[in-house]
Amino acid sequence: MRIVFRGLLVVPALVAVSGCPDAPSPVVTPAVEFGSTEGLLACDDATIAAHPDSRCFTWRAVAGVSMGGGTSGRLGFRHPELWDVVGVMGSPFADTEFLFRTLRENHMSGFCDLEHLEQLVRDGVDLNDPTNPEVFCGVHDVFPLEGDDQVEPGRFPAVEGSRCSMFKSDFNHWYRGPEAGRGGSFSRNSLLEIMHDLTSAFGNPFYENPVSRYYPPGVPDSWHVRPSLDDNDFKLSLCANPIVLSGESRIYNREYNPDGTYPVITFCDGNEMSGDDDLSGNFFPDQTNRPFPVEFLLAVDLNGNGRRDYGEPVIINNQERFVDCGADGVCQGLGGDTAGDDWDPLTNPTGHEGNGLLDTDEAFDDDGLDGVPGTGDFGEGNGTFDRAPNLDDLVNDSPAGLFKSVPELQTKRLDVWMDAGVRDFLNTAQMSNSLYSQLNERIPNTTAYNGFQGLPVDPDYPFSTDNYIYYMSDYSRAAMGQVAYLRYGDASVCPSTDDNLGDGNHVGAGDVVSRIFTLFSFLSARMPAQGRDEAYGGELTDMAPSGRLNDFAFLTQYDSETLSRPVEYGVLLPPDYFLPENEGTEYPVLYFFHGQGMSASNLVALGLALLGPMKESARTDRLDKNVTDLQRAIIIWADGSCQGDTCYTGNFYTDFKGLQRDDRRYESAFYELVKHVETTYRTKSPELIPLSDIENK
Repeated sequence: MRIVFRGLLVVPALVAVSGCPDAPSPVVTPAVEFGSTEGLLACDDATIAAHPDSRCFTWRAVAGVSMGGGTSGRLGFRHPELWDVVGVMGSPFADTEFLFRTLRENHMSGFCDLEHLEQLVRDGVDLNDPTNPEVFCGVHDVFPLEGDDQVEPGRFPAVEGSRCSMFKSDFNHWYRGPEAGRGGSFSRNSLLEIMHDLTSAFGNPFYENPVSRYYPPGVPDSWHVRPSLDDNDFKLSLCANPIVLSGESRIYNREYNPDGTYPVITFCDGNEMSGDDDLSGNFFPDQTNRPFPVEFLLAVDLNGNGRRDYGEPVIINNQERFVDCGADGVCQGLGGDTAGDDWDPLTNPTGHEGNGLLDTDEAFDDDGLDGVPGTGDFGEGNGTFDRAPNLDDLVNDSPAGLFKSVPELQTKRLDVWMDAGVRDFLNTAQMSNSLYSQLNERIPNTTAYNGFQGLPVDPDYPFSTDNYIYYMSDYSRAAMGQVAYLRYGDASVCPSTDDNLGDGNHVGAGDVVSRIFTLFSFLSARMPAQGRDEAYGGELTDMAPSGRLNDFAFLTQYDSETLSRPVEYGVLLPPDYFLPENEGTEYPVLYFFHGQGMSASNLVALGLALLGPMKESARTDRLDKNVTDLQRAIIIWADGSCQGDTCYTGNFYTDFKGLQRDDRRYESAFYELVKHVETTYRTKSPELIPLSDIENK
């Protein structure tokens, strides 16, 4: 028997009885002092090291999807001592180093070289003519995919040996794939809004600006649109009056303005919100209906007409230039040389060529972020390789960056679930592959699975089926590994599509239900049930005080001192929470972060689907044993939506660095939410459990 108090673990011992001379002397077992992080009790390294025969459980898990998946990985790996399980689902923010490399080489690229563009200007060619192939040199994928029958250099496959390779974009054409399974429109305008929120939250990763962490150098805060402002006239006025940087405020760039000759300008982008193309990922040069002032990028105005034309380049000055060719200096990629140093997030994660990083065997030009010698810009001539500070922070503060610093004792304790779609238009499988390879370097007990049918089957599963059902899988450490990574979607049909066009996409048409239940099944399996897996029959409404299901699933709020306003969050209470015989029972808590464009209110109804598997099983063999499918736990749906003018589509659950304000301290507010939950609901406290009591430890 274990008796647990907040912050203390006391093991009961025999107590001497007064007046009995033969009674043994009292045995006092010292209490266990748990550590504290962010004001919360934690399984800190000292506690773990002092009890090698036990495993420390906080009885907390954190998981999320897309924007929320990056958040769960970030918070989970920043403070692993607070969590038992981390779930990272379909997130392009799993590895921001890989993400920004992709943005730089795909979404921000495709412009013809400077010499070619200068000749077009001299010849009087209209740089704003999208029908002229001489104006723009970008290469991008379309849907259905055309000519994608092999993996090309630099386009990493989602699954080993498959032709599900990374989708290509260029600046004027952002790939969006099929609508089915995408999970939202993700039009060019909404993608620009996401980038606005990203730079507002983490700072501008494309430049260094000593005056502002958000705006490019030379851009004042007057060139700003509040996210809540729906004023086309104001936007049009900004677009008609761009900030022009020239003369003493000129901006250099090795690729497109090496002499500082051309004016560098702010610009407007987006697609028209009318007609058939209103939801595309393409830039329309003649757009006037819904202009989107791009506050975080700069363009070179080669023809001096005061706008960014279709063929004019966007510039990025965020790291010193180097040739990413590895030790042999041969830069041919994907087996083109003989050194075996071609980086691949799956097959060769330790390779140097093409990894987007400056390795010790590669040289760099110490010319500063603009790449032009003699301008005296950030980093020039200091003898070290430099990146824009915000980019460094964003990379170091990503799940992949933070995991490098997770203490060894925590890597042995933490369980991780990951998933990503093999045809996700955001290339999240490639980002997740990169994170997975880094987890695998430090946690050998990891396994990657291709498709739901590839997950290991519970040996007690009583029958077989061609259709995947979440409860047929074995989610134990022994079966799946400490880290389990699912690439969903049928890779065998790549690069074509299957009958279900959304299979393997960002959300996945037909995949979404299985994704939800596999996540919560994994979270459930990685916490000892300790008797709370006893099944209950009857109707759920009979277990509710008011006889209604919203006793269990509801939207509520708490008063946040951090944000100085009420904050909404969703709650799912386990089905036995209100039973009189369980009035003293405490439960684990699973915190879930939603994706961009969503809110906690969108997830409350989803929780109802989890109540049944918490109450009893759909499997006959488990019914015979009177056990459930899912751990009975409290689930908290954290809210990452935008309130007022704080952001456009999502707050990334972080304390904003780019556009700082007290009402944008969302990570601090999350820990405040956890404290609120632990004083409002019956939550379990940290506990040491002997390894002998843990199956599949």
